[in-house]
Amino acid sequence: MISALSAQNYFRSGIFLHHSTGSYIWGPNPDGTSTTTIPGQMHGFNTTHGFTSNDSVTMNEEWWSPGDNEWCTQHEFFEGNTAFTDINYYLENNKILVIKSCFPSSAMAAVGGPSDTLNPTYKSIYNYKWHWRHIVKVMENHPDRFFAIWTNAPLENSSTTPTEAGFSKTFCRWAKDTLANGLDSEYGPFPANVYVFDFFGKLTGANGVMLDQYRTSAYDSHPNGAATDLVAPQFVDEIFEAALAYESLYADVEEGSSIVSGIKIFPNPATDVLNIGFCSPAKTINLEIFSAVGEKLFHKTIPNGSTNQHVESIDLSGFSTGYYFLRIQTENAVETKKFVIQK
Repeated sequence: MISALSAQNYFRSGIFLHHSTGSYIWGPNPDGTSTTTIPGQMHGFNTTHGFTSNDSVTMNEEWWSPGDNEWCTQHEFFEGNTAFTDINYYLENNKILVIKSCFPSSAMAAVGGPSDTLNPTYKSIYNYKWHWRHIVKVMENHPDRFFAIWTNAPLENSSTTPTEAGFSKTFCRWAKDTLANGLDSEYGPFPANVYVFDFFGKLTGANGVMLDQYRTSAYDSHPNGAATDLVAPQFVDEIFEAALAYESLYADVEEGSSIVSGIKIFPNPATDVLNIGFCSPAKTINLEIFSAVGEKLFHKTIPNGSTNQHVESIDLSGFSTGYYFLRIQTENAVETKKFVIQK
């Protein structure tokens, strides 16, 4: 499928906006001990996948201009309510946009509550969730782009407290395990064009503190060469694999058309069964279900010559709550429909 894509539908080139933590992971790490870099890993990714020339994955990096890049500032960046350059500037020339906060975002103060939003810079779990929901919603509203958002950069032991680290861990687990899996009751299904890169979880222990083997030194929470060697390969593999999965899904979606007259999927949201109702001409139809990141989870072929009035039921009892794609394919056309499983 990838070879049939037109270049404008590629999700393979982009930009990584960061401050110091991101530059240390981009590499080479300033401590001089890292053995790899993100550019080096991209080269390996292209070699492994046989990507050359315009097919290759590429990314540039930029030290993002504001004095901080904490979640309140990223919120302003995505809402366009800011004196500095906003998202629209970067969307024009980048199919992939990767953003992050820096490690001061992990100096969290409280669980918090609704009134926290009156003070957007207050570092509570409530405010951070509020910021993220707004950021992801803007990302969702740009389905012609792919986004990756990092969880917090952790703080090393001397630079944080057990309470702060615990709050940060709670927030980051919500971001990766709840929000990104479509389980947040306030946001709902998570968009397929967004990937949560769990930087925090890669460098912390059970208490949410940065592991000593990944810190530059005591009192310095910048990631060291060992952290670069750990994270750079995962950055490239996770983000570009997710982007390529979305690329395939994006190319299949044909807005405003239906390859099968009168097609309907119900119920949506579904629980244990998804029904596909259609009037089928004499042709073979393939049904496939993909996860939000493009993993194929189900396949069934409806043979040529099936009855014209047809309802196909798919057992969802083995599926988790979340956001999925149903791909319907005939000999000469493909259509993809989104649906939700809510249990």
